[in-house]
Amino acid sequence: MELQQSPLYEIYIKKLHWHVERVDGVNMFIKRFPFFGGFAKMQRFETFPDIDHLLSIFKRYRVRRLVLEASAGIDETSLKDYARSLRRYVHLVTSPYIPTKTIRIDLTKTEDELFASLSQAKRRAVRKAIKHHVTVVESEHIADLIAIKSKAAGMLGWITTIGAKQLWEAFRPHNATTLLAYHNHQLVAGIFLICWEDVAHYWIAGGTKAGKSVAAPTLLAWEAIKRSKQRGMKLFDFLGVWDERFPHANKDWLGFTRFKEEFGGFPLYYPTHY
Repeated sequence: MELQQSPLYEIYIKKLHWHVERVDGVNMFIKRFPFFGGFAKMQRFETFPDIDHLLSIFKRYRVRRLVLEASAGIDETSLKDYARSLRRYVHLVTSPYIPTKTIRIDLTKTEDELFASLSQAKRRAVRKAIKHHVTVVESEHIADLIAIKSKAAGMLGWITTIGAKQLWEAFRPHNATTLLAYHNHQLVAGIFLICWEDVAHYWIAGGTKAGKSVAAPTLLAWEAIKRSKQRGMKLFDFLGVWDERFPHANKDWLGFTRFKEEFGGFPLYYPTHY
């Protein structure tokens, strides 16, 4: 089961005051807006709900717009046919709400093999951070992660962590952790890691300018990979990268896409109906 279809994610969505309707085994998230009708999202679903069953939900919540984002196991041609049928009844949003491409790392490899998969530059960066005595600790304090992410993202950084506290509350203590990096006793980088079934998800990450100068984000990501393997995870998911299928979208993702690509791994593409 994909993380977005998990019962813990359902708890998170409800904490954000969305309605959740389960239709033929698929969770649909619905928000009502005055005057504009309902807005619904079906994300990372693995089967196609019966359209007649969906229509009854649309009618009850006056759903006018739908986000349709399937799991990687869904055939793209089948998704487009399904979307074509739905367009008769609801407006389908034609821009993604979650990434259409990610990078995953096979954690069944040995730690030595995983380290060898890093680019030469990333291996040097790990050694640089260790040389500068950057330390990484696991923490139960989500506020520290939110603070470092907000600081790293600049003046409007708080926008990047909306919902992080509710997500933490839904997945802790067994399925979520934060990894924090310190240099000279100062917090300089952090990662919010979510584990669901056999996949570790690199959910939120941020680092200060001082942290980047000593390669703290690289060491932190490497530690996240190692610790995910130690927890028994089979895959490490970097959550999202720039998708070359849509070259004009999310160009500001190119920087962190290069960062993630240098840890090895393989691309995973999600089907789209766009």
